[in-house]
Amino acid sequence: MTINNPLVEKEIKELIKVAKKTRKNAFSHRSMHKIWASVLTMDWKIFWWCNVESAISGLGTCAERCAVDNAVSHGHYELRAVCTVDAQLVPICWACLQYILLFSQVSDQDIWLISADLKWNYEIKTLSQLLPEWYKTKNTKNLKTYGKKNKKIKE
Repeated sequence: MTINNPLVEKEIKELIKVAKKTRKNAFSHRSMHKIWASVLTMDWKIFWWCNVESAISGLGTCAERCAVDNAVSHGHYELRAVCTVDAQLVPICWACLQYILLFSQVSDQDIWLISADLKWNYEIKTLSQLLPEWYKTKNTKNLKTYGKKNKKIKE
């Protein structure tokens, strides 16, 4: 797996700005812990979402996973970066890291992960830095077709 070109400051700030816009929509009635996320695809489209809690633990959804799903629902499977925003710098949860890994296998590219706070402070790492011993899907042939389908649609 190779690493994408480094993110530029403009991309980082835009991802944080877009993620912060979803704050008012977070549904965190139990914890009052609002997380917002945005995703940058390889073709520079940005998708976003917020966390949605459930009264039953485990049925809620993380903001970053929903943002990825939002990109997928629009036909974008190749991800360049995922950004989360919280009141303080908080890393992406392990379940979401594993979920994002699936999409890194579509393009054979590592994914940039940005953790930001409300004051515009941020940390950047790669998926492989945070998840060095990952569970990879053995048969990536089918996964890679999603990247190819996406390219064919745009032509």
